[in-house]
Amino acid sequence: KMNSRNKSFLIASGIFFFLFLMVVFITSGNSGFVMDETVAYWADSNNAAWLQKLMEIASVIGSSEIIMLVTVLIGLVLLIKRSWRHFFFFFVVSVGGVALNLGLKMLVQRARPGDEAKFIEVFNYSFELQSYSFPSGHTMRATILFLFLIYLSIYAIRRMSLKVISTIVYIVLLVSVALSRIMLDAHFVTDVLGAFVVSISWFFLCLYF
Repeated sequence: KMNSRNKSFLIASGIFFFLFLMVVFITSGNSGFVMDETVAYWADSNNAAWLQKLMEIASVIGSSEIIMLVTVLIGLVLLIKRSWRHFFFFFVVSVGGVALNLGLKMLVQRARPGDEAKFIEVFNYSFELQSYSFPSGHTMRATILFLFLIYLSIYAIRRMSLKVISTIVYIVLLVSVALSRIMLDAHFVTDVLGAFVVSISWFFLCLYF
């Protein structure tokens, strides 16, 4: 049973990696440009003041500072509980995810919407390293963190109703962060889609091992 479950994790990782390659293919073609422009136009047309504020809050949730603080807190809790297996898994999936995001950004080197050069910032310190658009760092960080929290909920919470509620909350937060990157004109929709599917692929790959 354990072996077949492990195989399903590897298959899931492969499927989502294939979807990521499809997004990369779309991004490099004209259809990706049309898709990005259409969604960007829709976002501009439907960006009410209250929605803008909501999206700004969601964007903060996915910021490197907040994700880093939450990651450290989860790591400390796992260390205190001496849950070594979960701690090691969380460390690899989180740190590896950041490295993967940076590697993909440097490989693709896609300019952000508006062609404005942005640099990597952590706690108001700017690094002389350009922050490219594809894949979205906010979305990748949030996806990996919330997937791990969903995994912990399924693993640790006994009541099915609480498992379902916590999973729904994490999914809503994740979707909000991803949507905020498009609505705030920080990323193209393909940047967000690419980040989302490659993060799921990376998560299942780590889960398999």
